[in-house]
This record gives sequence, C-alpha cells and structure tokens, in this order.
Amino acid sequence: MIFTNRFYRSIFILFLFCFLSFKEAQAASSTSSSPSISTINAKNSDKKPDGTDKTDQLITNRNLRSLNGSLSTWSFASTWNYQGGDLAKPVGSSRPNVTGAQDIAEVQNLSGSVGVSYRLTETDRLTFGVGLQMASPFSSEPDSKFSSAGRKEFERTQGELDASNPVLTYRKVMKPFGVQSILTVTSTYYTQDAQVQKGLETRNDISLNSLYDFGGSRFSAGAAVLGGVFTHNKDAASLRNSQAAYEFYALPITEFEINDFMNWRAVYRYYWYQQSRGQGSSEWTTLDPTISTGIGFSITRDIFVYPNIQFNPEDVRADRTNVGMSANISLF
Repeated sequence: MIFTNRFYRSIFILFLFCFLSFKEAQAASSTSSSPSISTINAKNSDKKPDGTDKTDQLITNRNLRSLNGSLSTWSFASTWNYQGGDLAKPVGSSRPNVTGAQDIAEVQNLSGSVGVSYRLTETDRLTFGVGLQMASPFSSEPDSKFSSAGRKEFERTQGELDASNPVLTYRKVMKPFGVQSILTVTSTYYTQDAQVQKGLETRNDISLNSLYDFGGSRFSAGAAVLGGVFTHNKDAASLRNSQAAYEFYALPITEFEINDFMNWRAVYRYYWYQQSRGQGSSEWTTLDPTISTGIGFSITRDIFVYPNIQFNPEDVRADRTNVGMSANISLF
C-alpha cells in the first residue's frame, strides 16, 4: 500500500472526491462566464453545445445524465458510495443491516469505481474501471454493536485502501415510448480478498434505469430493474451458502425537481431477491423492504451528489436508519 496511516488514507479519498468536484464545477463556471474561454473550448472539445447532443435530447433527468457520463469521446468516469452508520452515529465504524442481505458489510465503508470511458456513438459508451474501497475510513475504534463476525471483519479490513475488482461497463441511452432510459451491461472480475476467499469469480449484470416525466413536469416516476449472475472458482460445500448465485430486483423510483440545482428522490426497495449456491433452484431470499430517500444536488451536468437515508418502513427507528451518500462524477 502507498498509504501507511488510516488518517492520511481517509484524507486522500476525501481530497480526491472534493478535488474532482471542484475542478469540474470550476471548469463549467469558467466556460459559462467567459466568452473567450468558451470559444477556445469549443474549438478544442468534441462536445456539442448544451441541448444539441442526441443524448441530452433523449435524457433530461439530471441523475440519469450524470450516470451516463460526459458528452466527450474520451472522459474520466467515476461513481462513489459512502455507506454510513445509523442516525445516532452516522460516522463511526458499524452500520445496521436494514435489508437483511447476506452480502451487506457490518462495517461502514467508502467505495467507488474510477475508470476511462469511451463514447462509441452518441447513445452508446464503453467504460473500463477499477474499484476502490476503504472500510471504516473515519474511525479506528470498533463499535460495541458489532457481532463477532462484524468485529473480525473490522479488525481485518479497517483503514485499508483496496484497489480491486476491474469492471467493464456498456451503456446505451434510449427513450422508448417517451420513457428516459439507460440500459447497462456490466461484468466485474473479483480480485478483492474477501470475495476471492468465498470463491467468487465474476458478477455479470444487465440493468435498466427508467424515468417518465409526464410531459415535462417536475414530477417523475420510474424503476430500476436488474438481473445478475455470479460465477465461481471454488466448489467447497462449506462455501456454498455464502456464495451468491443470482440476484434480481425491480425498484420503483419517484423524483420531484425542486429547482435547477436540487431534486427530491426516493427509491422503494420492495422487490429485491437473492439466491445463493446453497439454495435450491426455486428457493429465493427476499430482502427486507427498505426506502432510500434524500435530496440530490446537480453540481454540473456531469456531477450529481445524492446524500440519503435508508430505513425499513415496517420498523422505523433511529438505530435502524442508515445514512449514506452516492455520487456520479465525470470529467473532460
């Protein structure tokens, strides 16, 4: 590891996140405020003026635009996700598992994917990236809420900056029947120690994120649908219950545009199913229903930040409500 101290590793990731957001926002501000700079950028960039690119004609939702990425042929693409603790202690070391999923860590973590994106056509792009993850980036003290397994996980992973799990992603922008949609096909090759030890080899997903704005209104509704298949390179009977085999979800989404900068967003995670290799072909684990809601901030066209909370609507308690933040950041 390049970084040998937990504090400096945490500062590095936060600095990287803030720096990328600041540089993109600064570039957007400079371009819009200076005619001479706008002229120079127009000559040296393959981006079209706002609203004239086919992607922006198909997709007006700010979160979906940032998810798809920059309008340049080549760009830097990244996604970030902070999975924090409960409302009483949002920044610490432990987090409640409100979904009941087997693959949800008990340790708070900051994760992301950074990569290079190539725009094949106006509506198609290919991105190659690598995952970054740090467990409990802001606390070196184990929480009393940890189970024995969670405490072992904390002691093994706390403060380590892990670069692993290369991922190849294809995205296509479309608007069937007036519904703004992004089709995504992703293949991830597992190199992270915890997943390698379980015998996980690859994860292969196909997903569709769609929203309908009812003729240009401020309110939108849609869904995120995903089907995932895992491959494995270990076949020990003792591992089969911990090895994910299939995953499927269909999650309704609602959004309301507050102004040009903010929108309220909610994801209703009621239909989420997983199957391990240890289960029969007709056996599925249904995850506990949860709702994720928060205010999304559109920093620029290519940067969208979404602080949120997640809770079980059937068991609403402060100590069973997670806080989190996700972000899509594209540069150039």
